[in-house]
Amino acid sequence: MPYLEISKNNFFYNHKIITKAITPKNSEKIAIVLKDNAYGHGITEVATLAKEVGIQTAFVKNIQEALSIAPLFKNITILYPNSLPNQSALKSALNIPHIAFCVPSLESLQDYPANTSIELKIDSGMHRNGITKEQLHEALTIIQAHNLRLKGIFTHNGYGDDLSSAFYAQNIEFLEIKKEALKLCAHFKIPRPRFHSLSSSGAMRASAFNATLPQELQDDLFRIGIAFYGYNSGSLEIPKLKPIASLFANKISTLKLEKGASIGYSGVSTLKTNGSISTYDIGYGDGLFRLREGMELYTAEGYRILPRASMDCISVESDTPKVCVFNDVRAFANAFKTIPYEILTHLHAYIPRIIV
Repeated sequence: MPYLEISKNNFFYNHKIITKAITPKNSEKIAIVLKDNAYGHGITEVATLAKEVGIQTAFVKNIQEALSIAPLFKNITILYPNSLPNQSALKSALNIPHIAFCVPSLESLQDYPANTSIELKIDSGMHRNGITKEQLHEALTIIQAHNLRLKGIFTHNGYGDDLSSAFYAQNIEFLEIKKEALKLCAHFKIPRPRFHSLSSSGAMRASAFNATLPQELQDDLFRIGIAFYGYNSGSLEIPKLKPIASLFANKISTLKLEKGASIGYSGVSTLKTNGSISTYDIGYGDGLFRLREGMELYTAEGYRILPRASMDCISVESDTPKVCVFNDVRAFANAFKTIPYEILTHLHAYIPRIIV
């Protein structure tokens, strides 16, 4: 069976680099994003490492993810509470005070009973999820009337990877949102919520700006996702990080073939010399993207992976007992003209994740 090795040393290294670059004097401001099975790396495994380095706040996708790591963090926010509806799980989560629910609309404020901890999502210009600044008064009116606990007000700056004015415009817009929110919280006698807006690349770029603001207007958290897993989410320069995941596959069988032999479906690959070809136990049925004709990809050891990939196996110019399919997913991402997130999050949850 294929498996992922998760490097403890690389995770600790990334945590050190991220903290030093963003908030060296207050590491508690570093939160980890563990949504979608920790970007495919294994939520319980990565959560355990995060707890070990002292991270207190985590963001997850759904209720089930929150419950799976509830004992490990001081604060957990569910970004998409309704993505896997389950009444029993919802009831359990509502009874855990340190779990908060993201509220992306005025309508969804009606979904939660009194004393539920919530974080209010605000649209600061990405126009994806969240209420508008103009709806803040109505939202806080509902929050007070329903006796909800406003734990946070946050947004997502969708331009952290772009060298454009839109990134800075969103930062300024959220600053104005914070000012308005503080006035309204004072009016409704609601305690100051925590503020946060920046993910990995955005936090690297805007942490200095944030530090120049008056204390009450500063972001209280930085939501770090892809950087913890060892990747820059865009083309901008950030400190060098180390990928934490290596994907291994085990040999199924080996054939010794002569030059010119064809391999796999439609025989799209042919051997240039006599050699050994082995199949290994991972394919697109396990969530690995389907290698097809015209693509050149190699294992971490340098063995050529031969198109086309099958549902349950790949063919490799090797006869070793196992191969490291990748220890840095960027080559796969480049081949498929996508980003590391997409390759990693597609890997099926049943693939074992092993901390090394």
